[in-house]
Amino acid sequence: MSHDPDARNAANGSGDWPDFTYSWVTECGIGEFARRVQAIREGERPVTGTSEPPRPAAALRALHAFAIRRKTPDLIEAAKKRHLGYRDAVNVLATAALCRSVKEAADLTHLQWKAESGPEGGEGDGGETPQTDDIIRDIARQRTVPDVAAFVRECRRFDGTPLVTKTLGAFTHGSSGRRNLDKALLYVALRDEDCAEEAAELLRRTLAAIDDDASGCAPGTGPAEQLDDLVGALHEISPSERILEDWIDGQLADVERVPDTIRLVVRLIAALPPGPDPDPLTAHIGLRWERYGLIRLCEQLSEHAPEKCGTVRECAASRRRLRELAEIITDWRRSERLTKTVRDLLRDVVAMGTARADGPRSLDDLDDLAGELRHVGADPECGRMLRIVAAEHVEGRSGAELAALLHRVERRGDRWRASRTIAERLTARALGADGEVGGVIVGYVEALRAARDTHTIDTTLKEVADSSHAEPHSGHDHRAWVALITEVADRLYRSGLTADGANLLERCLENEQRITPEDVRLVVGRLRSGMAEPAGWLALLSATVGRWTDAHLRDGAVRQLREAGFHAEAAAVTG
Repeated sequence: MSHDPDARNAANGSGDWPDFTYSWVTECGIGEFARRVQAIREGERPVTGTSEPPRPAAALRALHAFAIRRKTPDLIEAAKKRHLGYRDAVNVLATAALCRSVKEAADLTHLQWKAESGPEGGEGDGGETPQTDDIIRDIARQRTVPDVAAFVRECRRFDGTPLVTKTLGAFTHGSSGRRNLDKALLYVALRDEDCAEEAAELLRRTLAAIDDDASGCAPGTGPAEQLDDLVGALHEISPSERILEDWIDGQLADVERVPDTIRLVVRLIAALPPGPDPDPLTAHIGLRWERYGLIRLCEQLSEHAPEKCGTVRECAASRRRLRELAEIITDWRRSERLTKTVRDLLRDVVAMGTARADGPRSLDDLDDLAGELRHVGADPECGRMLRIVAAEHVEGRSGAELAALLHRVERRGDRWRASRTIAERLTARALGADGEVGGVIVGYVEALRAARDTHTIDTTLKEVADSSHAEPHSGHDHRAWVALITEVADRLYRSGLTADGANLLERCLENEQRITPEDVRLVVGRLRSGMAEPAGWLALLSATVGRWTDAHLRDGAVRQLREAGFHAEAAAVTG
């Protein structure tokens, strides 16, 4: 063993580490250095009372000094020529990569990569670069995020696509220990280093890694939680940007990346938990994506997550530009996977989708949309279905609007079926404690009467009088049905539609299977004071309640009327 005083200081551990005071590490040849390190590690032999003991920690300090102080080519040569053992070489290269400047670390990595992957690379003959990979892993895992971004920038100087790819892969790998916050920080830092392409690739790898973790995740650590964590970090770092959405849009601008990007987005959306409102990513896709990507994505979602496809569809249906809607409807109809749900899309379009608080769409917009469908060459069936679903949408419509939409349905059979649906939905909403619907029904009948559509009036009044939504003798629902009858009849009489009011009452009161004696008292009590023609009113009661076949029920109705003081009506029933 050498008795150089600097070596003995290293062996004894004197001096501050890593600020060493000895010079032999930088002055001796690489081979000599390797031999001295080994001697320090093993100690003097044979072992005597005065021999130097083994000093493995001192050898470690010497290797550290070598990594810090020697020129980069010396480090590469020490590893390449096997002057140092494999583990010592890895230690030296890793120390240099972590402790030197970013530029020096990049130079070191580049030279080591060339040494391993070149014709004389030894271990690189099979295409593997294990020591380069070790350097990059240490940099990706242990250096600060700004350092990693600068390292990527420096690697680009060497046409370093392989090195950049390795670095991003190491940083985003599940075993890197890097959090989503780190990845969000690196994304922003890379853009600041003018590495926009690398930033986009980092985000792609991060999202792919989240998707790969879909199976076997512990509760609270699955793709939905990770995606939410990543998006939250990006938003906190740059609150004014929609980084994830913009990145996806950028990926779709590259035709070759479109299929993979859509597949990735499908998996991410499918992993999101359901909620009352669409998440920002789903809303962005539905509102902003052009029709080709939107249709391709919905085709895949319809198979893997139909409910999420429905959410995207609702978002798309809330668009304001009618030409865009017409093109989406046209392509949706042409898609083999989506064509069966085109009616659902049209319903969402009429209701304004996720913006239904602003809906439904105006009659003018629906007319213009029908024109756009013809202009873009849509299947005529799309226009036909649009007219039908528009007529059948009763929420937020006045009676006059409902009548106008119904009469725009061209085919007689379609119009007849739509009229039944309108009547059923209006009645169901009225029985659901929607206090405004009674007035809508009367306005609807008024508009129908003005259009001389007696068939639809009959259909509507029949549904109100014989509603399938009101079970006989079923408590609240039954009472709500009776209240609806009296309200609509009263409004019809007061609007001058006496014949229609009488028609409704006749249908209701003659049905002794559903109307109870108590109901008769309620109807009479509500309507008797407003009757302009008392004789006709009494004749109506005589022709309906007075002809009940069940004498017991008829007598009960008479008793109820007399107890309430409605003697004229009771007399009309008894005949």
